[in-house]
Amino acid sequence: MLRSLVQTLRRFTVPTVVPLLFAALVATSSEGLVQKPLPGRMGQVVDWSSRHVQYPRGTSLRALALSERDPRAYWNYLNLLRAANEAQNLPRPVHGRPGPSPEFRPDWSVSLGAAGAAADMYPAKYSFNVNATPSCANDFVVFPINVNGTAAQATIAAFNNLYSGTSSTSCGTDTAATILWAYRPATTGTTRTRTSPIISLDGTKVAFLDGNSPAIFHVLTPVAGQGTVTAPVVPTTQMVSVTLTGGTADTNSPPFMDYYNDFAYVGTDNGMLFKITGVFKGTPALAGAPWPLTAGATTLTGPVVDFDTGNIFVGSANGDLYGFTSGGTAITGSPLAIGSGRADGGIDDPPVVDVVNGLLYVSTGDNAALGGHARESTALVVQASTSSFSTVQVASIGTTEVVPIHAGALNAAYFSGNANGIGTTTAWFFYVCGVATGGGRTPELYRVGFTGSPPKMNTTVDATSVALSANNGEACSPLTEFQNGVDRIFLGLMTAAEVEFFDISTTTTPTLGGTGGVAPVAEAGGTSGIIVDNVSNIAQASSIYFTTQANSANCGTHRCGVKLTQSTLQ
Repeated sequence: MLRSLVQTLRRFTVPTVVPLLFAALVATSSEGLVQKPLPGRMGQVVDWSSRHVQYPRGTSLRALALSERDPRAYWNYLNLLRAANEAQNLPRPVHGRPGPSPEFRPDWSVSLGAAGAAADMYPAKYSFNVNATPSCANDFVVFPINVNGTAAQATIAAFNNLYSGTSSTSCGTDTAATILWAYRPATTGTTRTRTSPIISLDGTKVAFLDGNSPAIFHVLTPVAGQGTVTAPVVPTTQMVSVTLTGGTADTNSPPFMDYYNDFAYVGTDNGMLFKITGVFKGTPALAGAPWPLTAGATTLTGPVVDFDTGNIFVGSANGDLYGFTSGGTAITGSPLAIGSGRADGGIDDPPVVDVVNGLLYVSTGDNAALGGHARESTALVVQASTSSFSTVQVASIGTTEVVPIHAGALNAAYFSGNANGIGTTTAWFFYVCGVATGGGRTPELYRVGFTGSPPKMNTTVDATSVALSANNGEACSPLTEFQNGVDRIFLGLMTAAEVEFFDISTTTTPTLGGTGGVAPVAEAGGTSGIIVDNVSNIAQASSIYFTTQANSANCGTHRCGVKLTQSTLQ
């Protein structure tokens, strides 16, 4: 039905097509999206998957058609619309207005107790209405807490009044976020939340896994005002739990949500890939045969769905990338050898999937023999085809077997593409944190360019690498890119114990801290994965969120959930 709708809507402008297309999507019955937004409102979820399923040329009809299957395509459209509007001279939506005021003041840190999100995991944020002013009461961020729950320690907590600060009146007199709810599962054993949570489209439910073996998948319907970090509530009727029978613990695989079908996919440490049905609208349950699927026998990354083909891709600590159809059949070419499986030679983070161009990007700290040809041992970033499931290009990103290589990020020009008349292939880059070559073993920010269309990755990094610290063996957090007037890469450094950003708006060497050279900000132990607010000119409403990796004096010598402005890291 919706494909014919797209054909009908060809005569409309891009900003007209997208809301109509998405409205048709959310209005579908049980075969379509689960939560129908309230009239005049559409929520947005920003979580770990926001950086792993991507829609370049997001204002093209092809990208818009994909929004019938995945709301991330529409949310990606909102982020791209500012550039599209400048090219087409069209009005901007609320969240497409110019970037934040340089007069923003320091933000906040809140105590999470004995732990925060694991180093390569993320908070998740819900925006109540992307077409309205950011809401102090209804927008919230969920922090996973990687420590066993007790009567004095939550394992998952949410905060609202996010747009607070020491000199901000956006949320009344609040100078920091306030607790919305906090829980610990009723299950016994290892109750910590080791991986990233996911949120329903209407913001009423949150799903996450605990650390038991086998892991248990929980769907929580939180109640505002229930619990605090130091006095969490044990949910009863508010939570439904599903044990991943046949699996072991899950230490590295956050659940991936297919909102259209109401499915979640998640992996375990013994190489089992599970599918959970009825996640947010029905009764959560494990899918039957052929699920769970076997993807090697070692720790899996988060799975990522390619909403063009319907295939699911997941990496393994053995260095292989696995691909399956939505029906649970291994696709031709699976598994695809990426890493050696030796120390730091596995795949640590989920692949980055370019749905529109049919490409995926995956990194490893030590390579395998790719394409049947032995290669000099090195850390790599690999570009592969989602249709043929074969390697397209391989580029070295420095010294091998030093640290795990976390997920990289594409720049804004890659997303705008030729479809908007903005940017060329010479301005498209994939950024990744590798390890310096030569005698040192220090972290380095590399970028790899592209030629042709569809974009074919170059085989070598260019000459604009940036030394991140002088610490041998230092790991970076996964990279997060966001364009808010200026295109930026955000990252945390673990040994240097700081968060920083780079201006990547031009083809010249990335600039630390952008114009004015904003200095890195000390964050105890470095950061978890980083998520980013939407573009907004409301004070305190364009920010980054993460948790510290060590106890901080900012939170009473506990781990912190942190919010900083994008432009000044205050």
